[in-house]
This record gives sequence, C-alpha cells and structure tokens, in this order.
Amino acid sequence: MIIYDTKNWSTTLLKIYLSFNKAYTTRVLFKYIFYLSIYTTVVVIVDLEVLPTRIEVNPLFFSLLGVILSLMLVFRLNTSYNKWWEGRIAWGSLINQSRAFAAQAHALLPKEDNRERKYFASQIANFAYTLQAHLRGFKHWHEIEPMGKEYLASLQKAKNVPYAVATQLYEHIEQRTKEGAFQPLDKQSLFHHIEVMIGIMGICERIKNTPIPFSHNSYIKTFILIYVLALPFGLVGTLAYYTIPTVALISYALVGVEVVSEEVEEPFGTEANDLPLLQLSRVIKHSVFEALQTEYEIEIADIEIDTKYIQIIR
Repeated sequence: MIIYDTKNWSTTLLKIYLSFNKAYTTRVLFKYIFYLSIYTTVVVIVDLEVLPTRIEVNPLFFSLLGVILSLMLVFRLNTSYNKWWEGRIAWGSLINQSRAFAAQAHALLPKEDNRERKYFASQIANFAYTLQAHLRGFKHWHEIEPMGKEYLASLQKAKNVPYAVATQLYEHIEQRTKEGAFQPLDKQSLFHHIEVMIGIMGICERIKNTPIPFSHNSYIKTFILIYVLALPFGLVGTLAYYTIPTVALISYALVGVEVVSEEVEEPFGTEANDLPLLQLSRVIKHSVFEALQTEYEIEIADIEIDTKYIQIIR
C-alpha cells in the first residue's frame, strides 16, 4: 500500500511518478487513454481533411449524458470503496481481537509456563499470516512461526489453513481445560475470541468472493465506451484539432474513475493500493508476542511492493 502525506502535494506527485509503471491504475488507465487518443486523431483527420461534409453531433447531447454518467460513476466508486473500507475494518477488528485474546491468555497462564505462552502467541500470529495468504491465494509456509514438523504437515493438508489454525486452538484449549489449566468460564471466554476471529475470516472471504454484479459493471463500462467514442464528433466542429487533447482529458477523468473502482473493489490483492496485509499481520505478531512475554523465531520482511514508494512498517 502506498503511504503518503495527504497534505503534501509535492510528495503526492512524487509517489505518482515513482509508481507510474507499477500501480495498476496508471498501467491500465494510460493504455486506454493512448488508444482513445489514436482513435480521436483518426476521427478528427478524417472529419476535417477527408470527408466533404463534417459529421457533427449536438454538444447538448453530451451534456445531458454526462450528468447521468457522472452520477453512475459516483455510485460505482462509492460501492467499490465500501468493499475496500470494509476489508480494512475487518483487519482492524482482527488486530484488536488478537490483542484481547493474547492479553487474556497472559492473565490466565503462569508466568513461568513459557511453552504455553509460546503456543498461544504463535497460533494467534499464525492465524493472521495464514489468513492473508488464504485471501491472496498463496501458501507461504516460511512466514509461519514454527511449531514442529507435524504441525506444519497438518496445515499443508488443510484446504482452509486459517480455519485449521483456529480448530487447533479450540482443541488445545479444550484439552488444557480437561487437564485443569483453565476453568470452564475461562474456556468459554477464550472460545469467544476464536469465534470472533473465524467471523472476521468469513467477512474477508465474503468481500473477496463477492464481486460487483456483472450487469452493473458491464453497463457502466459500455456507457463510458459509447460516450468517449462519440465525444469527438460533438467537439470537432468547434475545437478542430484541439479535440484530441480535450477528449484525452475527459476520457482520463471518466475512465479513471472506473479503473480506480476496479482496483479498490479487490482490497486483498498485491497491487500498490491494496491493503497491506503482511504489515497488518506483523503488527498482530508483535503485539501478541509482547503481550505474552515471549520471543518469536521467524522475522518477516514486510515488503509487498517496491520499497522506493512503499513505507515499511517495522
């Protein structure tokens, strides 16, 4: 995720320059603008230099359609951003829940029982790491805090790895309760933390697996395409060759909103503006190991994209 100072225009422009060839928005948007500029150039030359009579469309037609299109694009962008923000809220809740889980485990476990402390800290941290990998379709086993070969083998067999981690936590707490380490009320309270974490996982899976309805998405794209392809015919009679940069600028605004919407509606990817799930996972890991007063073994370099324009959270 690109981190920048929202009040500093100079650094914002610098981030745009550094991310030009890497960000999804700039890669796709400028490709479309390039093709539209070529199309507009051909239309203008043919209309002004080749055809005996000009093909003109009343500009009022584009004014009326532009109002309708702008309202649709606002709705489109808001819908996509809501998915991005809901994903961020879900991961914020996971951070809070993980910290609360670790704090309660710290209060219940004896200070000298480092083995149990290490187990709970590792499992809570591993849930976050495996969830971010699950959402992105990865299986990066080197990110998981080691807990033995059998542990890793059991996760490698699982189709839903974070759910397998949660299940193991359930089983471990139940076994420790039978051994007298936890009281029944303590068990229920610890179970509640796991239930909430599983619920957060379900929210993230819903966001990931529920795209914007195809009819809604395709209708807006078709509307934009028709509008920008017809636009040169409405401007060439007045602007002549200045139609080319004018259409490019208008297309940049209209197509840009759609391209931005496409990017933010999938918040769990690895593009420049997607959520920094690795960094958030590491925040959880630092917090739970600190709360349980134990040390972790695996140090992950939280670099998702080019470090020239991505801030690394340490």
